[in-house]
Amino acid sequence: MGNIFRFFLFSVFAVIMVGCSSAKNEMTCEEILDLAYKDSSLNNFEKNKFKDLLSNRYPKYDEMFNDASIETNIEKNLLAAISFQESQWDPRAKSSMGVRGMMMVTLETAALVGVEKRLNPEQNIKGGARYFAILQDKNKIGPSEADQLSIVLASYNLGPTNIINIANHIDTNVENVTWIKLRDRLKETKNEEFNMMDGDSYSRAQQAINYVDRVKDYYRLMSAHTCVQPKDQLIFF
Repeated sequence: MGNIFRFFLFSVFAVIMVGCSSAKNEMTCEEILDLAYKDSSLNNFEKNKFKDLLSNRYPKYDEMFNDASIETNIEKNLLAAISFQESQWDPRAKSSMGVRGMMMVTLETAALVGVEKRLNPEQNIKGGARYFAILQDKNKIGPSEADQLSIVLASYNLGPTNIINIANHIDTNVENVTWIKLRDRLKETKNEEFNMMDGDSYSRAQQAINYVDRVKDYYRLMSAHTCVQPKDQLIFF
């Protein structure tokens, strides 16, 4: 009986030691949150506005993002980050280009994904998620998941046709085109190449680059607020 008891004590001790060792490699929720805000490239005004709207506006729509995530298999925090960048979670948001709602859906996209009322937040969130899923399924650009995810985000902002055309100019085998290569080419691209009417001082291509960077920032903050470990987040790099 003595040997059995000693074996039991040793087993319990081993489990505790493994647990403690594992715990040392994990960050607390507070540490995750502090690190996310510290590493963010957003300015203080943007960080504070995000934090404020996350507390006072987002909760009303959390279940809608969750439902859209389940339907499309796109992470909820990513959908929420896209929506914040698009509209700051304002269901009545609209732009001069005619896009509207939580995910800033165009009339053409609304028809494609079955959105009848773009100002309906639930329809708009699901519609934007469905469109993002379509872009993911059709995207052939990028050698890694990280590249592909960044490129799909750029496609959501700038349009998939524009992104495909730019990628083809870099390499006819678009699977070899990394996000870094595409981003560098975007920096050299003028508005005229997109048939845009904006002034020369406004770079539509640079806006797409900034869009991707900011969605990543908001995604990290969303993940931190939901206490997601950095190792469990989507990989963008």
